[in-house]
Amino acid sequence: MVDANPPQSQRTFLRFLFQAVLLAVMMMCSLSLYLLVLNWRGPAADVTTYIPLDEFFPFQPAWVWIYMVPYLVGPILVGILTPDTFSWFVRRGLLLVFLTLIIFVIYPTQTIRGPVEDIGDGLTARFYSWIVTVDDPPANAAPSLHVSLTCLLAWALVRDFPGWWFPAFAGGAIVWLATLYTRQHHLIDVATGILMGSVVALPWPAAAKRALSSQNAEGGT
Repeated sequence: MVDANPPQSQRTFLRFLFQAVLLAVMMMCSLSLYLLVLNWRGPAADVTTYIPLDEFFPFQPAWVWIYMVPYLVGPILVGILTPDTFSWFVRRGLLLVFLTLIIFVIYPTQTIRGPVEDIGDGLTARFYSWIVTVDDPPANAAPSLHVSLTCLLAWALVRDFPGWWFPAFAGGAIVWLATLYTRQHHLIDVATGILMGSVVALPWPAAAKRALSSQNAEGGT
């Protein structure tokens, strides 16, 4: 699914800091673009992605804390990637954001939110209410950018650490569940987000050609 035999470069603390900070900045820029498109095209969304199977995931606003985990953990995980895989992740991440925003512009869809007025007045309730206020109207549903980017991050981790495939995707799956339990997304949004993230993670033709040439050269020595 990902490029074969990525070159391993030396990791340093300065490199970790550079990659983590750069990703945090890029995440904030992507979020800003997302909100601009949301405010522009969100009111035009008249198709919901809700299906009856979504009832298997009852509204539980406490999952909002897990929903926000990628914003905190993402830069740290990206910081430990090799420079080659970091470059891989950034290129594909930017492509993923661009393609998804184009979809949101052309065909905006929306979710059906949970009963916010019934969630009380504690810290979790206030935080969840703030999230849905910022992310309003509840559009830009499918494919979920939250899901696709965490999926791409899981592929990046597996690229550098093949033995991490289970924790990488299990962690991603927990975040994807959080999008369902908080009613930020529905099953269709999650499924299309996983598909988008995985397709973008496929080796690009030039990269695949280089990997094949490298394997052939090694086989001839």
